[in-house]
Amino acid sequence: MNSTKKRGINIDVKIIDFIKKQIHPISTREIAITLNLSWHTAINHCLRLQLSKKIEGYKIGNINVWSLNHEKN
Repeated sequence: MNSTKKRGINIDVKIIDFIKKQIHPISTREIAITLNLSWHTAINHCLRLQLSKKIEGYKIGNINVWSLNHEKN
């Protein structure tokens, strides 16, 4: 496994762990700031996690928010 793929998997795990600890849905910006990621990296990983049904995402106004997919986890 190359280092880029490992880093991507580590980011996915960090995002899932962070979302698990939240009571309310969390915005992409909050994820990026807390995990010290760029916004673009955070949104890309969140969208991939949503496609694999590990997290749920929806929009509130102009903001994407994320929560754990309780059907999957």
